[in-house]
Amino acid sequence: RWTSALHTAAAEASPRAAPSHAAAAGAAASSAAASSRTAPRRSFAADAAAAAEPNSHRASGPVPPGHLDSDLSPNACNIGLGRRRDLTMRQDLCLYGKNGNKVTLHEVLKGKRVILVGFPGGSICSQKHIPSYLQMSDKLKAHGVDKVLAVTVDTPENVKAMAEANKLTNPSGSGCKVDLLADKNGGLIRMLGLELGFPEDQGPRCQRFAGIVDDGLLLKLRIEGSPGQLELTDCKSMLELWKATYPNGVPGA
Repeated sequence: RWTSALHTAAAEASPRAAPSHAAAAGAAASSAAASSRTAPRRSFAADAAAAAEPNSHRASGPVPPGHLDSDLSPNACNIGLGRRRDLTMRQDLCLYGKNGNKVTLHEVLKGKRVILVGFPGGSICSQKHIPSYLQMSDKLKAHGVDKVLAVTVDTPENVKAMAEANKLTNPSGSGCKVDLLADKNGGLIRMLGLELGFPEDQGPRCQRFAGIVDDGLLLKLRIEGSPGQLELTDCKSMLELWKATYPNGVPGA
């Protein structure tokens, strides 16, 4: 009888104890969920401001060395995270020289360290943006830049006319070559997510941007806030970014 009574008491006690364990587990889960909701979210805008300081720190910690001097705006970050791959694998995309000659991305990017410049067209492009690279071609070459590719969404004929009207020709000497190329159908610009459209336009235009491409990989990217601005993508600014990307110099430069 004593054994039977003990079994009966244990059976009656077990159901009462079980809810207490479940309640504890539920409370712990609720606490973790509340903690995750109240945790501070990372701000790319704050990161961008912090990256401009010499010994920069974010709310989440120091900026990694590889991201110092980078454009940490949401637009540039989204493009960089989504497009960091070998651009030369898109063998269907071609660009056109001023004389109408067709070149593939593999031909102009593979095995080279390149500054890729995008421009929408207009006086800022022909009088300031592209000339800044032509004027500093010797310095670019000295720091290991193999070539500058300046691309816009237009026809080869219009690119050639713009170059001739503004005397945008490579200076004689051993400086870095600056090639003006036409992205006739905007394929490259759309692939990068850098098209710029207006209702009155016939098709997509190109945002003003500049990036560092190493053997086909887009390593760094800077985008101006509007087509009329030239603060981040001129040659002087990009040369500083280049030196930050290759702090020990480019082998063989």
